[in-house]
Amino acid sequence: MALTLKRYQREALAALARFFALTRGARDEAALDAAFRQTLLEQEHTAEMIPPYLAQGFVSDDGATPYVCVRIPTGGGKTLLGAHALAAAARHYTGQDRPLALWLVPTNVIRQQTLSALKTPGHPYREALEAHFGVDGVRVLDIADSDQIRPQDVGARALVIVGTLQTLRVDDTSGRDVYAYKEAFEPHFERAPELPGFERVSERDLEVQPYLGRADLGKVKRSFANLMYWHRPVVIIDEAHNARTPLSYDSFARLRPAALIEMTATPVRQGRHRSNVLYHVSAEELKAEEMIKLPIVLSAHPNWEEAVRDALLTRTRLAEEAARELAAGGDYLRPILLLQAEDKRGEMNVERLREHLIAQENIAPERIAVATGTQRELDGVNLFDPACPVEVVITVEALKEGWDCSFAYVFCSLQNVGSSRDMEQLLGRVLRMPYAKRRRSELLNRAYAHLASAQSTRVAGELADRLVAMGFEELEAVQAVFPTSLPLFGDAGVEGEPSPPALPALELVLPATAAADLFALDTGAATPALRIETRPDGELRVSLDQPPPPELRAALVAALPERKAREALTRELDRFELRHRTFASPSQRGVDFRPLPLLCVRDAQGELELAERETLLDLAGFVLADQPPELPGFRPDESPGAYLVDLDHGHLRIEQERAAYAVNLDLVPTTVTEADLLHWLDARLREPGTPQPQMLAWLGRVLRWLERHEGHTLTALVRHRNRLADALADRLRVLRENAQRQGLQRVLSGFETPACISAEYVFVFGRGLYPARPPYYTGRHRFAKHYYGVIGDLQEAGARQTDHEYHCAVALDELPQLRHWVRNLPRFPEFSFWLPTASDRFYPDFVAELEDGRLLVVEYKGEGYKSADDAIEKQRVGELWARLSGNLFLLAVERDAQGRGVAEQLRACVGSVAIAEHARVVALVDIAYDGGAVPAGSLGTVVSVYDEGTGYAVEFGAVAGAMGVVFAAAGALQRVPS
Repeated sequence: MALTLKRYQREALAALARFFALTRGARDEAALDAAFRQTLLEQEHTAEMIPPYLAQGFVSDDGATPYVCVRIPTGGGKTLLGAHALAAAARHYTGQDRPLALWLVPTNVIRQQTLSALKTPGHPYREALEAHFGVDGVRVLDIADSDQIRPQDVGARALVIVGTLQTLRVDDTSGRDVYAYKEAFEPHFERAPELPGFERVSERDLEVQPYLGRADLGKVKRSFANLMYWHRPVVIIDEAHNARTPLSYDSFARLRPAALIEMTATPVRQGRHRSNVLYHVSAEELKAEEMIKLPIVLSAHPNWEEAVRDALLTRTRLAEEAARELAAGGDYLRPILLLQAEDKRGEMNVERLREHLIAQENIAPERIAVATGTQRELDGVNLFDPACPVEVVITVEALKEGWDCSFAYVFCSLQNVGSSRDMEQLLGRVLRMPYAKRRRSELLNRAYAHLASAQSTRVAGELADRLVAMGFEELEAVQAVFPTSLPLFGDAGVEGEPSPPALPALELVLPATAAADLFALDTGAATPALRIETRPDGELRVSLDQPPPPELRAALVAALPERKAREALTRELDRFELRHRTFASPSQRGVDFRPLPLLCVRDAQGELELAERETLLDLAGFVLADQPPELPGFRPDESPGAYLVDLDHGHLRIEQERAAYAVNLDLVPTTVTEADLLHWLDARLREPGTPQPQMLAWLGRVLRWLERHEGHTLTALVRHRNRLADALADRLRVLRENAQRQGLQRVLSGFETPACISAEYVFVFGRGLYPARPPYYTGRHRFAKHYYGVIGDLQEAGARQTDHEYHCAVALDELPQLRHWVRNLPRFPEFSFWLPTASDRFYPDFVAELEDGRLLVVEYKGEGYKSADDAIEKQRVGELWARLSGNLFLLAVERDAQGRGVAEQLRACVGSVAIAEHARVVALVDIAYDGGAVPAGSLGTVVSVYDEGTGYAVEFGAVAGAMGVVFAAAGALQRVPS
């Protein structure tokens, strides 16, 4: 059974599908740019953040060739996505049932591994291809075996040819096998058209291919490259940042690709060879989708012996956690330590390190494996086998490309972090999450690094640089690395989870000339965690436990005389501040966000169901088989948006056929039956929740309507089935939306189908599970109460942008009654709060928890949108949810009907008193009073409110005395919902 795609993988494929649908029929770079911009806008990108599309010369008389990139960091499953991307290109762009693909990888080692995976039955990559094209509908070939392709294979099977980019990338094509004249290709070219771009036999070819004669000069080469040029393959490029050169573009142009799809973690992001990044998967998404372990807990050590010792202890501690999980019914897991030794010239080379492990650390030899260029002790070893004893792997350079073992948890390098070119690849080995599933123990959801360096913050910066080189954004990389002071494993925190590792101080060395300025600053009150020492050489050692205030920061930077040094220190201070801000976030500190009830309904039988699409369809009595068969959107003769298979030299093929032959081929009988077409359409259009009999019944009625009322022949419907499928998909969407609207109206009216909430259906913002995408918020305002360390999908407003959701976020953050809030991310139902609408789901902009325990949901609408139909619908749904759940909903605008700004609207919505008199409350912490303390969790009743809700007199049953009343601050209490 094929692997179930993660949400980000489905979203990436949806973006590709949308882009390809928009580019059909594109004639120039402007059309591709419009499709590129539209696809990114639909992903909630702001218009000003979208760069221009770069065609790189792939525009000709044949039309404009789409050339886009999907950016996925290490561990995100690029190859699996590539297999599905081929099907997306065929379905939405070329219109072929069995496409031709050229799959290019950077090295021969990866070529062999990719080839093996795509050919092996049962492998997830192979299963992905078979899911789209059938078990017998796929053939995978090495480019070296391309002469085995038979003419009858083209179009009958999906052909995937795997090769390296270097095989194609040459100035002189006469010396490469893929461009050579081969008799094996003669049967193909017996029916080939005369295409002006075919490469022909030259004098140089006669020199290198002696079996060619003078009579062959000028003849179309019977070559692999010309075969590709004729049939126009979909080109998939793995690690495509290596392919962004003029020579690569020339090589691709010789193949006349139908489309080019890059898959890489590190696209070219600037300059004239910049990649057209259509979809970017963030590291936060990979973490939330349980693909990678984060953060990397970093421990720096003064010498290699301590680094190795503590790396081994870390592995042992993790093995104990894994054993407990296994005993509790979890998956088998054997944490592995990767040790990077110095090369043979270094003090601690492979042999010495192995001897040290055996003699000094008492590690049994069978538990150690060496993986270097000369010692290949991992070859043929299945590290996932419970019988495998290997716990430590020693290497020097990068492990064999494609080597993957998600059991690798601990990385220890004895090399210099800044100079080791192989560290990026080795780091990638410890990031992958076993079984792509979070573990019960938080210790097993992290990766661990031990490095021989006394400067922990400096090493943390270098490690972050390595992550950036692996495809992480700067902000992602900084918060992904947590330098820590020992002990590495703290005491258990809430519910037995480990407490977060402590952050070490930032240590700086400044010139002695800075002493006067620094000592002149009154830092005692502003920065109590600042320490300044004078070293014997006169220089200053400055230690900071917390980010410095602006005045001190400016003095520290100004103390360095060289510009580059000042820039480096500025970057180090930025990272230090960001890491502390992340560490101080409620999510990181283990604070829970109160669960949010989701909107539900009860059906006629009283069964409780979540108010989502299928439920709304059922409420409206939607039965697809009973829907009207009219299909007014089907126009097969129109050229805009034509599939590539229907085009010839940029023109609609049907127009050329009629002009050349004066024959309407739609009138020629076809051997394809109506049942064949029905089942083909059913496979294209089928959706979860729609029974196949209903789909087939409706499709049959539509086909009969098209034939009887619109005059289309079965041949015409078969010839234009791609366009027919598109028209049917659009019609299905309209029918479903109309029915969903009817169902939602029944919920909102509350007469026949009352809405409700239930403890069975709640949403919870998970700790550390916030799949934000770049660009992250980096504005000047420092938000103090955001639940997560980063803020996604929010940009600072411009100087004159007064009507902007950013101002709503600032006002919310400054609300006195607020405990914490989240910038709610759109299109992530597993990780964001949502409410139903007639078309899909509604993700309010902000979700907050107040000090009194109430929940506040805020949607911001600009002046031009506040009276739109969808805004009114969202307000009705939000207010219904608030009324049923006892919480708050606000549709915020720049100025409301009373002339109030956003901050005033929020205050009015929340009320000046957070908890009213006589309200039931629960103590969140132990509350001290004379003679004892009220234990956390105690229930009480508010009897008095002080200073507009900053403090309360509360009667607790747990307090001895006449009245049992104690004083409690607002932050110590939470209102119990009635």
